[in-house]
Amino acid sequence: MLGEAFAASYTPFLTETRFRTTSDRVHDDGLRSRLLDELWNRQLPSGGWSECLHSKQAALEPSCLAALVARLNPSARQSVRNFLLKAQNPNGSWPAFIGDDPDGSWVSSLALLALGDHVPASSARLRGFLWLIDCKGRESHWLWRWKFLTSDRHVRFDPHKYGWPWFPETVSWVVPTSFAILACEQFPSTCTRIHDAEKRIESGVDMLIDRACPGGGWNAGNGVVYGQPLAPHVDDTALALLALKKRKGDLLCERSLDWVEESTHDLRTPWSLSWAILALAAHGRSRARLESRLKATCKAVALLDTCTLALACLALDCPGSLYDLGVQHEC
Repeated sequence: MLGEAFAASYTPFLTETRFRTTSDRVHDDGLRSRLLDELWNRQLPSGGWSECLHSKQAALEPSCLAALVARLNPSARQSVRNFLLKAQNPNGSWPAFIGDDPDGSWVSSLALLALGDHVPASSARLRGFLWLIDCKGRESHWLWRWKFLTSDRHVRFDPHKYGWPWFPETVSWVVPTSFAILACEQFPSTCTRIHDAEKRIESGVDMLIDRACPGGGWNAGNGVVYGQPLAPHVDDTALALLALKKRKGDLLCERSLDWVEESTHDLRTPWSLSWAILALAAHGRSRARLESRLKATCKAVALLDTCTLALACLALDCPGSLYDLGVQHEC
């Protein structure tokens, strides 16, 4: 019953034809086609992808990122969807690796995004959503809130504002919280727990705002530790900005976007460049300079890490990729 309600309420962001149309814009020099060919060649017989080129162990993070790219390859897309459905834990979550983490992990959010508008997966996605909205940072418990408010004052944050952990029974962090917000925003509107999902999104957004670095941007967890402000990270900041897309124009977001633009002048890391491109595009900032550098870097170095390879493919097709992530682009 719940699965049927979910399927009835879900409306795809774009059609397959629209996806192919937007993707044609980035095939100007053949680079993305070569990256895509490399990505398809790495798909394992199980339908998943491994973390690196020479590994044969399927992992969920690269498989989910590759699944977001696989909208352009129906065969690969169907295989990876089947892989993800088989990998789901009985409690509705997903592990980081097959056979590990029976209680779930942060990658559950990515799996929900990767399954997208796959109607046969409606029931599985609903179970995943229900697990996700019940998964909370450990500081959500009153005893841990008391601890952080009284005895453990080395980190500065409001424990009443919590998000999502990397793994259950641990505290909230920026990256899993950002992915979880993006996933929860696709929660079916007809489900009886839609209000719970909305509250969790609100709590996650409050947590990101509370833990931003003083000058803008985000570190991995907190903005201040032992009284000292921490430096932001490009990838953490970009993911937080994607999760805060609905707060476009907010002072914190604008300062963080300014920081991303300033800090990426000499950046050459494909992983961070790709996330920065997606975040800038989502907020209507120019990404042309970073796209050129990403293309140059991808031509100069071999992307042995499958997550980086898939993410570079996503960054070179911003419109379609942002729709897959549930984020409408501005430019």
